[in-house]
Amino acid sequence: MKKKVLSALLASAMVASMMAGCGGSTDTPASSAAPSSSAAQSSAAQPSAEPAASGSIDPTVAPDTTGWDASKKIYAYSWDDDFGKKLNVVLDKYPQFKDYVSYENKGVSGTGDEYKTAIDTALKNGDKYPSLIPADNDVALYWAEDDEKTLDLTTIGLTPDLMKDAYQFSVDYGTRDGKLKAVTWQGTPGSFTYRRDIAQEVFGVSEPEDVQKLVKDWDTFFDTAAKLKAKGYSIVSGPDDIKYPVYDGQTSAWVTVKDGKEYLTLDDSVNKYLEYSKKLYDEGLTTNTSAWSGAWYANMQGTGKVFGYFGTTWFMNQIYGQSKPKAATKDADGNEVAAIESTSFGQWGAVTGPCAYHWGGTYVMVGKNTPNPELCAFLLYQLTCDADTMAAITTETGDFVNNKAANSKLISDKATLYLDKAAGDTIDGMLGGQNPIQAWSDAAPSISLKNLTYQDATIKNVIDKVATSLWNGEYKTVDEAVAAAKKEISTQTGLVVE
Repeated sequence: MKKKVLSALLASAMVASMMAGCGGSTDTPASSAAPSSSAAQSSAAQPSAEPAASGSIDPTVAPDTTGWDASKKIYAYSWDDDFGKKLNVVLDKYPQFKDYVSYENKGVSGTGDEYKTAIDTALKNGDKYPSLIPADNDVALYWAEDDEKTLDLTTIGLTPDLMKDAYQFSVDYGTRDGKLKAVTWQGTPGSFTYRRDIAQEVFGVSEPEDVQKLVKDWDTFFDTAAKLKAKGYSIVSGPDDIKYPVYDGQTSAWVTVKDGKEYLTLDDSVNKYLEYSKKLYDEGLTTNTSAWSGAWYANMQGTGKVFGYFGTTWFMNQIYGQSKPKAATKDADGNEVAAIESTSFGQWGAVTGPCAYHWGGTYVMVGKNTPNPELCAFLLYQLTCDADTMAAITTETGDFVNNKAANSKLISDKATLYLDKAAGDTIDGMLGGQNPIQAWSDAAPSISLKNLTYQDATIKNVIDKVATSLWNGEYKTVDEAVAAAKKEISTQTGLVVE
């Protein structure tokens, strides 16, 4: 087994200007020793084109199911329902495969121990073997760099020529030691999504070009936050809302390899995040919620007093889910689901914010012992290469796809991007007429994942805990908090602190 420690990865830059839409963290499982070996870094990696296995698979052609039985069934896993929605776009187009694909939503954190353990256990035991393994970009390398767990996708026909329309950052990220190990349907440029009505009330402007001037850099961002506070509003919901744009200012990877040892090498982006979040907390510029909490979601509603949220393309669905009024209902178990009273749908706008950044992104791998490599190859081709299918993913789910041809077509067709097709709700409707596809397309080529490593989820989880302690006064200075974080990260991961 050869698992690359570091993901000394990729290339291709971070999301620059324009708007966008918005996209976790936790420990390495106890069963997971740090991946062995070195940090082979390649700035513009390209997968090697090896002969396809299993009878020279052509992933562009739908497999013939004649003679298939239960042994050809594959299992696709994920931590929530998002991958399932995208997979259904393909299965609705090719219904002959529905009986041969079983999707399991684990309902856990995508970057946590539970998901890692669930996948590893299924890989080891072979029960409902994970043929398709989606993972957040903070943890995907945990599997992608392990040749005993996941396939080189070029061996099932996903060769470089099929990736020609993908943004380079995704090819770089998914390529390990010249092997294409992971692919994605997503591009995830980030933005600051703000309330037009609050901007108009406090500043007398509401259009993106005017609001961008109010949050153009961090000093201006904090000046605007103070003005919002004076009028009874918070610039963001909680102090941790700023971490992804700040982290994307990373100048180096947080894990490096020297003389065969893995070192923890936190750069200044961690200090800046702790400093800025502490300032937000101490000066009362937020409502002190935690991301993904009920109160955090509630602040997205028209009755909320929060000006904006940092998020990426997929984050539009989060805002949509809270900003549209809904009557009280009952879930499948008969439990009451409270009504959402909101007036903010149609009142949002999106700008770049203080800096360009990305957030998240789901990469998909194939289990090495999948019983049906032909079907895996075809599904991944449809999800991550076929321009028509990927355009449908955008129009039907509102996601921004990792395909230049698909996005060009969406722009030229002036396509409607649905958040809820049955209800007729669209992204530009939610954004007061603003359609973000051109901006996202302009930003995506600048995304860079070159500093990501397989330990990032664990590291960010520790920083989250240390940040809370800093805000609460347990640590007196940022330097003290960073030192505590380094000690805890080393304990959890075995990384050497210089």
